[in-house]
Amino acid sequence: MSPAPGLEAALTAFEDPAAKARDLLRLHRAWAHTHEVPAGARGVVARSWLRQTPEGDRHSSPISDAALASRRERSALLASVVPILKERLLPLAHEAGNELVISDDEGYPLWMFGPSPVRRRSDGLGFVEGARWREGDVGTNALGTAMEERRPVQIFGPEHAREDQHAWVCTSAPVTDRRARTPLGVVTLSGAFRTAHPHTLMLVTMAVREAVDTLAGEHDRDLRRVARASEAYAGSGRFVVVDRHGWVARAEGFGVGERVWVPGSLHAGSVWVPEIGQVRAEEIAGGWVLHEERSVATTVEVVRGPSARVVVRTGSGSDAATVEIPLSERHAEIVALLVEHPEGLDTGALMARLAGATTPVTIRAEMSRLRKRLGGLLESRPYRLTATAHPR
Repeated sequence: MSPAPGLEAALTAFEDPAAKARDLLRLHRAWAHTHEVPAGARGVVARSWLRQTPEGDRHSSPISDAALASRRERSALLASVVPILKERLLPLAHEAGNELVISDDEGYPLWMFGPSPVRRRSDGLGFVEGARWREGDVGTNALGTAMEERRPVQIFGPEHAREDQHAWVCTSAPVTDRRARTPLGVVTLSGAFRTAHPHTLMLVTMAVREAVDTLAGEHDRDLRRVARASEAYAGSGRFVVVDRHGWVARAEGFGVGERVWVPGSLHAGSVWVPEIGQVRAEEIAGGWVLHEERSVATTVEVVRGPSARVVVRTGSGSDAATVEIPLSERHAEIVALLVEHPEGLDTGALMARLAGATTPVTIRAEMSRLRKRLGGLLESRPYRLTATAHPR
């Protein structure tokens, strides 16, 4: 068995770990002496070394017990898959003399399991529960580098930035929450470099994948509960039912994908939602019902510059709401043109006014992407904004 495509183990099954460590030590000393990454460093290691300078050993002090308990409490989703991760990886950890470490989304180890000898050695490095282990804290290491790279990583011996970690091999994979599409944490197996094996990278990755699939299954069950909570709205017109992250549980009269963007400040009342348009939001258990609403006044402001965006304002008084939608420079340029031409522009007119617009197909592709961002604010034939608009 070899690592899956896209997974890069630190050494092959046929390499001698001791000989490999000697070769890597020469590279590490060259980097430490010249502050330049030498040829021969693996890509993931070279990128990590480039993100720092070899300025001596760095250490991270653990947070208080109360702060650690608070972090565990806020990591409830991650905690829910700890039993799966222990079941899949802890037997391997004990057999290989490794420890299993599960850290949160900021790089703080929250749970550490494994044989006492390796745990004691880990404690001697300061790799303990509550001590943040990002690259910025302790240099190149599998946990921190996996967070930077956002993918599974194996770091072997002198690939670690700190010399006191050169006797270790560590294999890490990030855990991602499908609901918010954000990292939940990182799972790591670590131990003496003589225990290194390319299979470890695959096993950690597969265990994390199973944990993510388990979370996804729970999310699907949550969506079904949200859909059931919306039964009373059946036949009440066009609406979309979403959970608190915008995942669609039900839709009547709207053709939407599996997720729509909803503002983080979503509240009951009138609001504008990309892909749907103007809606009236009503909270239900676990989510929101977004009813179609056409009667509320909407204005659009396009902001150019280093952070191009469209500002959509709906309603007035206590019901007023503002939503900001980031745009690419090209999309901001297109919206600005439509603001200047409220009567609308067809494909040819846009093509004549946009620098670098080579073909009608290019224009139509850009407008298709823009409509996904602006939803009901943009109509075609000709392309025009459906709300009062002005530039800033």
